[in-house]
Amino acid sequence: MSETLQVDLKAKILGGGRFTAEDVRMLIDTIASDFAQYRSVREAVQELEQQPAEDPDTRQRLGIANYLLGRFRQAAELLEGLDDPVARFYLGKSRFALQQYDQAIAAYDAAAEAGYDRDLCVLAKAEALRYKGDAEASLRLLDDLSGPIEQTAEYLYQRSATVRALGGNPEEVVALLERAVEVDPQHPGALFGLAIENDRRGNDETALELYERSVSRFPPHVGPLLNLGLMYEDRNQFDQAQRCYRRVLEVYPDHERARLFLRDAEASGDMYYDEDAQRRRDRLSQVMNIPVTDFELSVRSRNCLQKMGIHTLGDLAMTTEQELLSSKNFGETSLVEIKEILASKGLK
Repeated sequence: MSETLQVDLKAKILGGGRFTAEDVRMLIDTIASDFAQYRSVREAVQELEQQPAEDPDTRQRLGIANYLLGRFRQAAELLEGLDDPVARFYLGKSRFALQQYDQAIAAYDAAAEAGYDRDLCVLAKAEALRYKGDAEASLRLLDDLSGPIEQTAEYLYQRSATVRALGGNPEEVVALLERAVEVDPQHPGALFGLAIENDRRGNDETALELYERSVSRFPPHVGPLLNLGLMYEDRNQFDQAQRCYRRVLEVYPDHERARLFLRDAEASGDMYYDEDAQRRRDRLSQVMNIPVTDFELSVRSRNCLQKMGIHTLGDLAMTTEQELLSSKNFGETSLVEIKEILASKGLK
């Protein structure tokens, strides 16, 4: 990407007035086309922070720029209280990223009331409700939508994730994800969902391509970056794996697993041929420490695992099928779901 475009992007962030919804989409697309733009945004934020923070226009631009950098707590603090539909919507996005789902829902409602696209606010609410554990309410919201929104990639992706959370037909889930990618070939959620499905089925080449396309969007999604890094390690492409982990750490400097994976990838790159057995042990340790929340489980399965104190794949691998089935509301369907997750990582 040219130097001129880099300057234009920085000028857009530093310019006067407030961002429109289209402005934010342009920023996201520009950064996604060239990850080096991340540094341009960061430099612009540093300059913007020198301007008077009490100015509402500056707060709005600075808050959204922080959201783009993945600094969700700072973004929420800046956007809170602004009487602006775009600010309220991205306040909701920031609260969602912080796992503050009730506050996110309230912000989406306020954004719709202020004039932000109502259908997009409903889709965002449906996602927050699903993550909150109420997939039934999420589905009701999706069922109430009609018209062109039903043909958008975001709607198709949210519906696929909700159907999966409710333990619906896996073929329907995949079909919805495929339709979403047909509509928007770069939709990060749909690409990630399809990558996971192919990863589970052992379609490594397809999964790799889908993970690579998913991580091109911004702010970065941690799940596909970590999964892609592990796939690169399996292929002995340690430099590329390190880049994935560093992208996570650019935004989440305290992310423990990304730091661990990066250290191991750096060490493996130097010692692979001499210490192959040690690398396999390290790899197994990494996999065993992956939280079960990284997978799109049904609400029933997630709640049962939480009640049993099962937090990682290692915990799950050390639990017998009978122990799982003895848990209240945990049936054969949930067991099949769990076994598929373990099998996708070479565990049982």
